[in-house]
Amino acid sequence: MAPEGAALNKPRTFNSPNVPSASPSYDQVAITPILPGSRLITLAGQVNLNAASQPIEFGEQVRGAYENVAHCLKAAGASPRDIIHVRHYVVQNTGDPAWDSKDVVDRGWAPLWVKFLDEEADGHRPPDTVLGVASLATKTLLYEVEVWAMLQDSGDHPGSSRV
Repeated sequence: MAPEGAALNKPRTFNSPNVPSASPSYDQVAITPILPGSRLITLAGQVNLNAASQPIEFGEQVRGAYENVAHCLKAAGASPRDIIHVRHYVVQNTGDPAWDSKDVVDRGWAPLWVKFLDEEADGHRPPDTVLGVASLATKTLLYEVEVWAMLQDSGDHPGSSRV
């Protein structure tokens, strides 16, 4: 159980009543407390590494990327509940006309993101941006996710010997 008041140190997200409704995968606004000792965690773009060398179905690429996000955050002493911003990169033109006819926001990553956040972040919905891109690092990659998180100082810093 979190210490009393710990939730006050977590990002709080919501939608402004004066802007169009957001997708179920995110909220439009995040307020993140920045306290003395807070640490910003930035993750390199995460992919399903198996997809970097061989074709893998899009949904499997997405699920693997989210697993890697969770692993990286854990290594930094954080969790998906600490995420403050997300960028989703989706390859626009894959060579599959039926797939390419779909907008990148409609290619199935969002329900998997919502499931990930519901299971790993208590339903937290950090703001996100979705970008259709020409390509990623290898031809077989179709999806990449970049995450920023904020962690309040607990005095125990994983990897602090390198800071």
